[in-house]
Amino acid sequence: MSCYYTGAGNNSMCYELYDKTRLAPDISIFANVAEEMVNSMGQKVYYWVNTTTALSADVLYGEQPTSVYVGPFLMKMYINLNESSLSQSKFGFNAGDDATSYMAYNNFLRVMSGVSVYQELNHSVEPKAGDVFEMHEYGNDRVNGRTGRYFQITQKRDQNIGEQMNILGGHYGWEMKSMRMEYSWEPCLPQEGVNEQMTLDTFYGKLTSTISCEVSSAPKSYEGSIDEESKKFVFDMNVNDTDMYGTYDLGTNNIVIPMAPTFSFDLPPTQIELTAENLGSMIDANIAEEIQEIEDFIDRENFVRYDIDPLDGGDF
Repeated sequence: MSCYYTGAGNNSMCYELYDKTRLAPDISIFANVAEEMVNSMGQKVYYWVNTTTALSADVLYGEQPTSVYVGPFLMKMYINLNESSLSQSKFGFNAGDDATSYMAYNNFLRVMSGVSVYQELNHSVEPKAGDVFEMHEYGNDRVNGRTGRYFQITQKRDQNIGEQMNILGGHYGWEMKSMRMEYSWEPCLPQEGVNEQMTLDTFYGKLTSTISCEVSSAPKSYEGSIDEESKKFVFDMNVNDTDMYGTYDLGTNNIVIPMAPTFSFDLPPTQIELTAENLGSMIDANIAEEIQEIEDFIDRENFVRYDIDPLDGGDF
């Protein structure tokens, strides 16, 4: 036991309670288990790499309209999906789907190690915020033209001890937080099937484009507009007086200008109307009456009176 005084681990006959180098075989087993879990129970997804870079993006708008998505690449993810949180939507929030997905390091490297886009971006071969994946296997049997939903990665990390990602202190893969993506007509990224946006015109989104692999908008599949329905069944704004703030035109005859407010006090036996002209005199009269009552009380009780200048600071 003397090794504990000279430094644990310095003596070959003394062992520490936790030594990560000695746990390397166990950590290797957990790494294989993590990879096997994704391979056996994960979902097949299509993955697109976002090629936006901070150097090429417009610093004023924070975007790079000409950047393209590279893909799709078929890979597997273990996904926890939360579809349209009802606990939020019932309070008026438009709660979109969100997903937490997991991949072992080798799950991603096996597919992406030979892709040249990471060398062109000077980026490590790993997932990143802005990348998009489609839940292809989950949504490939949806009806009437629907496809798998698209999700955009908002956060990725390789350690989260609170969710037991790092058993024995090892690092085995990626945890990615993602949000449901509403299509934005970015180059080389397909559109989710039957996910039209409401529009009043005959087209929506992007009409024409000269960017390579850009997707132009198709005509909307329904007739009419929300404005037409609102005029018929809700409120026709064209024939109703909808000016909720009235008018500031003082020349009109129907404008009533309010008079200055007045106040009245019951002072028996007469009622005095209190306005700005006699307010000051009324206050002075009330103060004088209060002072007189105090003086009468002093004289009646035979108190000794001292006349002291408050600015003089004299003593009684």
